[in-house]
Amino acid sequence: MTIDELKSVEETAPPQHTVVLPRVSTDPLDELVDRVRPALARAVDALQVAAALEADGCTDRVARVEYGFPDVFALAAEVFRRLGPPAEATAEPAGAAHGWRAALRLLAHGPLYALPAAVFPAVLAVLDQRAVIPALVVAGVFGWTAAGSVAFAAYRLLGSYRPGAAARLLRVTLLAAPAAGALAGLAVAGLAGGGWGLVLLCACQLAYQLAGTVLMFYRREALQAAAMAPAVLAGLAYLAAGPAMRPAALVTAAAGLAAAFAFALLATRGHGENERPARADLSGLAGVTWYGLCSAVLLLHASAPYLNSRLDLAIAVAPLILAMGFVEWRAERFQAEAVGLTRRSHSPREFGHGMWWLIGRETLACLAVPAALGLVLLAGLDAAGRLTGPGALMVAAHVVLGGAYYSAFVLAGFERFGWLCACLLTAMAAHVGIGAWLGAAPLLGRTSAPTADTALYLGSTLALLGLFLLGLRPILGQVRHYR
Repeated sequence: MTIDELKSVEETAPPQHTVVLPRVSTDPLDELVDRVRPALARAVDALQVAAALEADGCTDRVARVEYGFPDVFALAAEVFRRLGPPAEATAEPAGAAHGWRAALRLLAHGPLYALPAAVFPAVLAVLDQRAVIPALVVAGVFGWTAAGSVAFAAYRLLGSYRPGAAARLLRVTLLAAPAAGALAGLAVAGLAGGGWGLVLLCACQLAYQLAGTVLMFYRREALQAAAMAPAVLAGLAYLAAGPAMRPAALVTAAAGLAAAFAFALLATRGHGENERPARADLSGLAGVTWYGLCSAVLLLHASAPYLNSRLDLAIAVAPLILAMGFVEWRAERFQAEAVGLTRRSHSPREFGHGMWWLIGRETLACLAVPAALGLVLLAGLDAAGRLTGPGALMVAAHVVLGGAYYSAFVLAGFERFGWLCACLLTAMAAHVGIGAWLGAAPLLGRTSAPTADTALYLGSTLALLGLFLLGLRPILGQVRHYR
């Protein structure tokens, strides 16, 4: 029969119904690939597949027993191969391409935190010295804690597409800040004396901290710097010329605070007029609040006893404050660096080593910047004849805190606030407890051994850095955190 005849038979034969049997796969891996394909159609490497499998409950034991692979990463490599090419190109991770303006904005946060220090000498000269230190400590701790909590809640509202609610929260908190600071000042004045000047100082300090928080939230740091620039110049003139410049320093400080407060209020206007109500996840707010409180107490409890009596110890915190913008900038880059590492790594061991190399490199950088600033400070103290051993030890302790705060920012990104608070409390307990045992605890009235006290503080900060790094150990190598 010729080919033409075969075609003719096919065309004249009655249609046949084709029976399609269901596909029965003898390979369980095919079923796994089909199951995960909708979620991983755009996967660009095997590590993304491994993250999805881990999140779905697939462990190394499951990979061995059910699929015959030594671990999840080997299984993910085969799944990725069978998935084929990505359905479409994926964008670079968020934050991977920060411009120089964004970096400069974050780097400026450290100097912005330090701006009020320029006018403190002129302000403190007109206040009762007995109670001004407790007032500054109480207002500083209160302001630090409130600023962190409010910023966290506002960012969560913004992430829930509620910019109007975030603006209202910031506005109400800002308006309440002077009254809250005044109440804190009244409490200190009632316990330690000091009069109404102390109350005004606490109110102004809390108002400035919340105004700065609002301006940083809306990325208006330039306005904050412009508002405080005249006050900083007048404060420096007071330090150079003496009491003759005190009135100018006080007036410009009040004007700068008023301007920053007004700029912050204006920044909260005109957001989210047509937003749809949505519920924001504020589950981590309590942890943020407790972490902010513990962090502020750790930073202030060591230097507070020396603020009136030891200049070298009182200003030892300056390198850390100036470097905090750098630490914040490097911590913000962590997620993008980790996601990039998932794309360059080819095995779990390589990824784990890369993550620890990343943490080590960034920690060293966050130690190096405050260390360089600390050397400048120590050189200045030496030139003025004020350099002492305890002062050098206190500067070193704050340099170590620069590296510790980098790890703290990373841990906070994973919401490990319980571990953060436990570590901070442990470091403080070690400093104060061992100091009390040795008779060198200034918080308990023993200020005759500053060398032992500052050495203990340096040891407690080193222990804190180690504890923070220990807290990162169980989570750094888990790829699912960086999808």
